Amino acid sequence: MSKDSDKQGPENLRTVYSELCESYRAIDDFRTKLLGFLPLATGAGLFVLVSDGDKMDFARQFFRPMGFFGFLITLGLFSYELYGIKKCGRLIRVGKHLEKTGLLIEGQFRWRPREVAGLINESFAAGIIYPVVLAAWMFLALVSTSPQKEPPYDPQRALFWAAVVFIVGFVLSILFNLWLKLEGELEGEKLKDYSISDVMRKVPIIKRIWPKTSVSKH
Repeated sequence: MSKDSDKQGPENLRTVYSELCESYRAIDDFRTKLLGFLPLATGAGLFVLVSDGDKMDFARQFFRPMGFFGFLITLGLFSYELYGIKKCGRLIRVGKHLEKTGLLIEGQFRWRPREVAGLINESFAAGIIYPVVLAAWMFLALVSTSPQKEPPYDPQRALFWAAVVFIVGFVLSILFNLWLKLEGELEGEKLKDYSISDVMRKVPIIKRIWPKTSVSKH
């Protein structure tokens, strides 16, 4: 009976670890497929829409609603991607914790490659692809002027706002990536949820301004 009890703990840990690996692979696989499919589908759709010169004048009246529709759909997918990145980061840290303290193995989470140049990883790739797609839909939404105006297209204005959308999306993605790294450093010290103020205290500049207090317990 005692031997069965001794084996129950490690067996449960292996089951939890196996399910954790499956969850991580499922999320990562879905994100990878979406990152590959989204720009191809967007590019193909925009090409079909504008390639037929004879139908351009007829299709122009639908550019604005279609552009904003595509922008909002992509924004929703981008939000889901950011949540998926955060969830994968948590799974990685839990996996490292299990490998180090419970299973005592050198697993895939502990030996996961670091970011290239300290920045380039899956989050960085998503931070390029999604803002580009958002910028493309914004360009489509704004390139066509109202039917009463001449010329019928205003590519300079549309290109300007498309560039603004890309820059804002890319910068926010980089900041989100850095935020997750700071949160990961805290969770590496002790695996639990941390508040916004706890994470902000990891920033060197804010650390000098923010009163030094102990990390709050949740």
